[in-house]
Amino acid sequence: MISERQLMACIANFATTAVAVLLLANCAAAGPVDSFDDIEFWVGSGSNQAAVAIDWFKDSTDEPALVWGFRWDGVATGQTMLNAIVTADPRLFAKSEGHGALGSAIYGLGYDDGDGEFALDDDTVFDELGFAASAGPADLAVALDADDLYREGWFLGYWHYGLSVGNPYGGGSWKASQTGMTGRTLSDGDWDSWVYTESFSATPFAQNPVAAELPASGDNADFNGDGVVEGGDFLAWQRGFGISGGAQLEQGDANGDGLVDAEDLAAWSAAFGPVPPLILSSVTTIVPEPSAAAYFAAVGISASVAARRRGQRQRGSAWK
Repeated sequence: MISERQLMACIANFATTAVAVLLLANCAAAGPVDSFDDIEFWVGSGSNQAAVAIDWFKDSTDEPALVWGFRWDGVATGQTMLNAIVTADPRLFAKSEGHGALGSAIYGLGYDDGDGEFALDDDTVFDELGFAASAGPADLAVALDADDLYREGWFLGYWHYGLSVGNPYGGGSWKASQTGMTGRTLSDGDWDSWVYTESFSATPFAQNPVAAELPASGDNADFNGDGVVEGGDFLAWQRGFGISGGAQLEQGDANGDGLVDAEDLAAWSAAFGPVPPLILSSVTTIVPEPSAAAYFAAVGISASVAARRRGQRQRGSAWK
């Protein structure tokens, strides 16, 4: 016969699992991931590919880890990849601090349920790109919205960083990183794992991977109507830039607000990919106000997110 203590333990375990399942059910997740072909949310462009899986529930056999893809040319690090993905996905948030020779330390990672109201109970300020800078180690903050995912820690738990040996979901394996993400140089075909653990074990890795979904968007950056988003659409936006009312799609108004402005460039960049330097140079050339030119120069390769977090009410500083 089951004892009262055993019964209460079973109820507690069931409740914990049920809450976790409901949280992930509210998150934008698609199908399971076995290879890069299954990833839906890709960031960047280039001939090299890598992926990152984020797991808020260590050792769970039920709740999935979310997976994003990253493309690049040249040299990139684990931080480059995570930075680009947080920047591109309006649901993903990171609290971090530069931390010695290992570079930026991750204290917290969060994922919004889609209502655009992500916030923590310690008044952490996230900027429009989804980053928050912490003055020191952070522990115990929780999301104000119970439907959002967020775990943070440094002394009472931490985000464990793992690296792949081959495809860990296709016959390969994981290993613990011997360096921080800043010192991790990516190679084509790499996978990174982030798992929150309170046991300070070096063995947990992201399990049950599913593809993070692209955020829903009503923006249309095909300004010339040829069925693809490319340089010709940028030229249409450039010609229309500055229209302050009554603008049409063909004039560069991607979001239908009657204006042709930075938000429309962001929609074009989100569909096209990172803004090439020559195009960025053209943008700064056509913007007469120094403040606007400085804005575009500061946004640089991340111009695609200028409009994505416009629902966020708190601003701050992204990690470098």
